[in-house]
Amino acid sequence: MAMKFVTNLDLNKNELQNARVQNLATAPGSPVEGQIYYDTGDDTIYFRNASAWINIAGDISGVTAGTGLTGGGTSGVVTVTLANTAVTAAAYGSATAVATFTVDAQGRLTAAANATIAIPSTAVTDFTEAVQDVAGAAIAGTANEITVTYNDGAGTITLSQPDDVTVGGVLTVTGNLVVNGTTTTVNSTTTTVDDPIFTLGGDTAPSSDDNKDRGIEFRYHTGSAAKVGYFGYDDSTGYFTYIPDATNNTEVFSGTQGTISVLAYNIGANAVLSGTTLGSTIVTSSLTAVGTIATGTWAATDVAVAHGGTGASTAAAARTNLGATTKVTGTIGDGSATAIAVTHSLGTDDVVVEVYDASNKETVICDVDRTSTDAVTLTFASAPASNAYKVVIIG
Repeated sequence: MAMKFVTNLDLNKNELQNARVQNLATAPGSPVEGQIYYDTGDDTIYFRNASAWINIAGDISGVTAGTGLTGGGTSGVVTVTLANTAVTAAAYGSATAVATFTVDAQGRLTAAANATIAIPSTAVTDFTEAVQDVAGAAIAGTANEITVTYNDGAGTITLSQPDDVTVGGVLTVTGNLVVNGTTTTVNSTTTTVDDPIFTLGGDTAPSSDDNKDRGIEFRYHTGSAAKVGYFGYDDSTGYFTYIPDATNNTEVFSGTQGTISVLAYNIGANAVLSGTTLGSTIVTSSLTAVGTIATGTWAATDVAVAHGGTGASTAAAARTNLGATTKVTGTIGDGSATAIAVTHSLGTDDVVVEVYDASNKETVICDVDRTSTDAVTLTFASAPASNAYKVVIIG
């Protein structure tokens, strides 16, 4: 019998190789939309639409050329081309002529010509541009400080600041200084800031997460190589971090975390850890998780299954509590039988059966019938060769 699939079969865009469409002498009953079959009577593939079986070859009997077209046919490769009109193939229009065209109802050009451009002399007048010069003007700007622009046509002189401004002495700003550029570079040896708080990340709190870190990037030399370090808030983890050898990728830092040297750690007002001592405020009962225990003997009660244990102190009881399964394997195939019974003696119908090729180890699909709680019957379209397949039963 054929295998019954009770769910869609998704090949995940892989090929269906050596497949054969269902062969029937008549259309199948109770069809559904999209169903296909091969009719052995007229050697035609049909598919089902909403109400009828449709020949997959379609029903086009021929192609006829319409208005403005030539060609056509009823079989084979059919070619339809545009019919020629009276228009001569050429380039129309120039510096002294305008192209004129006639278009028919089918959108074809049926006439084309050139019309000479003629402008009467009375339509052209002379224009005189008044140019006002600034006589004797000798105004020059200082490089990188003042730019001088002279408009000869308008007779105006414009003074402005250049895009790049250099101040040779001390620049004092008595009001607020706003810098809206992309990069701000300070090359001074000593920098003094009265503000006790540095605010990073914008003028106001961002309206959404930009996925960038916040902190300080610093450059230093180890004596053998130049490095970039970082300490600050890691946006991806939500923790404060320190990376001595960091990589900055558009304000997102990565690298191996470094070691921080401190005398002790406090959480709130409680001293929790010094170099050698766990704080007195930390008691055993407050521990809810521990790391790897390398040595020791567990002498407490059995660990429940819900907490990761077996809930038992013996192997047999542990398997019962955990609902452990048993595996039965065997080799099948004798070259003649297409239905092969396999006894597993697991006492249940709740078994998983897998069959694979004993030579290439690939899984094969056959019919599986749970004939009893202790046996299954495997059915094949053709008899497997002697010891061709391996069967694994888990339950």
